[in-house]
Amino acid sequence: MRMAAIGAFQYFNDLPKELRMLIWEYHFESARIHVVHPAPESQNRNPKREALLFNCTVLDSATNLIILDGRPPSSLINREAHAVALSRKRVWTPVRFGKDLAESVTSGRARVPIHFTLVASSTMTLPEHNETCTQAPPVYVDWDSDMLYLCVSHAEQAFWSMRSVPWRDRVRKLAVLVPQSEFDRAIPFGPTDPIREVLEFMTELEELYIVLVPDAAYVAAATIPSLSRDTFGFVPYVEYLSAAGLASNHILYTRTAMSFGEAINGMHRKIILRRVVDVDYRACGFGYYRRTPSPPVVVNGDRFS
Repeated sequence: MRMAAIGAFQYFNDLPKELRMLIWEYHFESARIHVVHPAPESQNRNPKREALLFNCTVLDSATNLIILDGRPPSSLINREAHAVALSRKRVWTPVRFGKDLAESVTSGRARVPIHFTLVASSTMTLPEHNETCTQAPPVYVDWDSDMLYLCVSHAEQAFWSMRSVPWRDRVRKLAVLVPQSEFDRAIPFGPTDPIREVLEFMTELEELYIVLVPDAAYVAAATIPSLSRDTFGFVPYVEYLSAAGLASNHILYTRTAMSFGEAINGMHRKIILRRVVDVDYRACGFGYYRRTPSPPVVVNGDRFS
């Protein structure tokens, strides 16, 4: 439920206190998805020779709605809301994703794997209008609950940057889009050893999602709402295959998941690997990310969105 809709719902205060408390808890506990994607200024950049600029779109995981204000949810609504917010004890950290990822590449701290064809970091350049990432206001992340989602067509550059960004040891839930390869035999992210090296620097990582964005033609629009979603709106890959009537796996996606799986198996700590599909992804202009909003929640005949 969006708190912005409370003003339109005139009978909220008439609800039983127990129900109001559940709604407040739902509001203040809702996890966020921090979707990192290329900024519009990167459209004509060559990701093999130039550092991309990234933007971050923040989604409410329960509704798929974009959160325009990247700050923590305000508790200054009324005493009831304030008490619930304090009881949640969430810790919010300000992060400038675009600035940190770009600086990780150009500073030379992010060692580039041999298979990745970027030129030496000392010769890489930022786009001329780099104030987009340096002056963008921070978004606030609760690393215990929120997810970082690298939804980038050239996801390798953002992934390798994770080796040296200042918040690398805070990420607990990471989703990585499997990009389309320019070469049939090329596996995104390459061999397992460089992948393992990046993951080793992410010392608090607990869950790793390997994400496929499907061709819209594979799943009928009427089928999509019936698919089960996890906490962050993803559909399990096996369920997607069944719903789409696909008898075989996506070879590129499967090989990439295997590379990450092998990298995790060689580590000394447990990371849960999940293969999922972002079926709610909506095609939009370059440098933007959108999802189809989740269906509204119905409580005793009242619809909440």
